[in-house]
Amino acid sequence: YVAPCVSCCRGSSSNCGSNSSSNISSSMAHSARIDLNAKILDYEHFANDVLKVDLQKTVEQRAKCQLGIEELEELRRNVQQLKQQQEAGHTTLKTRVELGSGVFCRAAVPDTSHLFIGIGLGFHLEVALHEADRVIDLRQQALRVQLGKCIDKAARIKANVRFVAQAIHELMQLPAGQ
Repeated sequence: YVAPCVSCCRGSSSNCGSNSSSNISSSMAHSARIDLNAKILDYEHFANDVLKVDLQKTVEQRAKCQLGIEELEELRRNVQQLKQQQEAGHTTLKTRVELGSGVFCRAAVPDTSHLFIGIGLGFHLEVALHEADRVIDLRQQALRVQLGKCIDKAARIKANVRFVAQAIHELMQLPAGQ
């Protein structure tokens, strides 16, 4: 049984010259077209299932890095406010803390000269208020390096997607005999 040729006889095996034993070149062209279509499908699956998934993961990682940098900037502003309050003689702080799902509770901080900064993996570093800027700078620098790597990786993946799309386009332009 030879599968009907989609390109030359539109699925009807009775019209296809490739089923005739007298027309060997037509049979080879039919086989080449099937191989070419399979290769095109392989490239399409690679682009959609591998490259685009990797690109999505990289974009999500880039967004996490950007969010981390923004959070550190907000922390820097809060540290500056605490320093100003400390210079004014206020060493306590009354605030509201979110418990989750929009639920807040009141909190009182008796001593604002030290604070805890999340450094990752659930660990927090206790630092003096005057040391916080240095820790924030180091953490931001690490996140910027990671952000740069994400941007570079995304650019490489996009280039690969364009390359595969161009390859698919060129394969589709090939005549059936090649």
